[in-house]
Amino acid sequence: FPFLSFTVAGLEPTSHYRMFVDVVLVDQHHWRYQSGKWVQCGKAEGSMPGNRLYVHPDSPNTGAHWMRQEVSFGKLKLTNNKG
Repeated sequence: FPFLSFTVAGLEPTSHYRMFVDVVLVDQHHWRYQSGKWVQCGKAEGSMPGNRLYVHPDSPNTGAHWMRQEVSFGKLKLTNNKG
């Protein structure tokens, strides 16, 4: 399954930062990753209550930490399943 990862630059090395992903519904479809691409697989139910923000487990940390290597959100899992 694909995951998000970013190269970060331009931060103040000694300042502290939090990294997070904000998940927002952008269309009315469910999507599935299949055969190396995203395909529609049904209708979405609109905005679901709950946590939209996923905070990176290394947060907060210094700019030097975030710029040292790629920031990976490999533990973030998205699903079409409720609860």
